[in-house]
Amino acid sequence: MLRSLRGEVLSIGEDNYIVLDVNGIGFELLCSRAAVDLCRANNKVRLIVYMQVSEAGASLFGFASERERRVFLKITAIKGIGGRSGMAVLSNLNIDEIINAVANSDSLTFERVPGIGRKTAERLCFELQGMLKDELVIINNDNNNANLNNNNKAGAVRVVSDALLSLGFSQADIASVFKLLRAARGDEFNTLDEEALLKLALRELNKF
Repeated sequence: MLRSLRGEVLSIGEDNYIVLDVNGIGFELLCSRAAVDLCRANNKVRLIVYMQVSEAGASLFGFASERERRVFLKITAIKGIGGRSGMAVLSNLNIDEIINAVANSDSLTFERVPGIGRKTAERLCFELQGMLKDELVIINNDNNNANLNNNNKAGAVRVVSDALLSLGFSQADIASVFKLLRAARGDEFNTLDEEALLKLALRELNKF
């Protein structure tokens, strides 16, 4: 199984395809934005890679770091999201943007990605919360002092999300109600505790 490739960059395509010459063999990789930023034509570079084999054949994806590769594999583990869609996310958002969007149930960030619609964006937010627990802990610890209020709110959102899921509400409806509450409450949204947030969410969900 390929894990990394080191070679000379032969070409950089506008669609984030890189052709890498490794000992005379040209490998075509679809790369993340961060991986493309590492590449310069005729210069050598080492990229972390993942090879995906499907009925359509083999595809190589390139990343700037193991962390990017790990997040990509989590994204593509979600039903209905293939390698190209996963790479579209990493080509338009950096890792911290992805983690912050998941932590804050901010599906609008994922909707900025071409080809990602509202329903898919909402699924990304909720399903990645369970898959990226370690990443969420890391980013919360890193931002603990500078962004204490935001982290507390992310924790409240996760607690209320779990409570609503246990009550039988769908992930899509929960994401929609949080988006609605953010738009309606503005800065006040960040001051709501778990109990207040749950009451408001239930009130709006009962209108659906």
